[in-house]
Amino acid sequence: MQARRGSLVQDRFPDLVEAAGQLPGGLAPDGELLVWDTEAGLLNFEGLQRRAAARSRTAAGLLARWSARS
Repeated sequence: MQARRGSLVQDRFPDLVEAAGQLPGGLAPDGELLVWDTEAGLLNFEGLQRRAAARSRTAAGLLARWSARS
């Protein structure tokens, strides 16, 4: 998994890497990531920035916090 500029970011999004690993052979996801704030009912760009800047351990904590809110 890599960012638009080519840097590898799979340690920040282990849940997406796991989901991509379950796709049939030859398929690869391509797109943009969004964080939806269910309480506010809108996109949370700050949440995405935090997750993108996080390292492995911090990313897991952010994932757990956001998953619990949905």
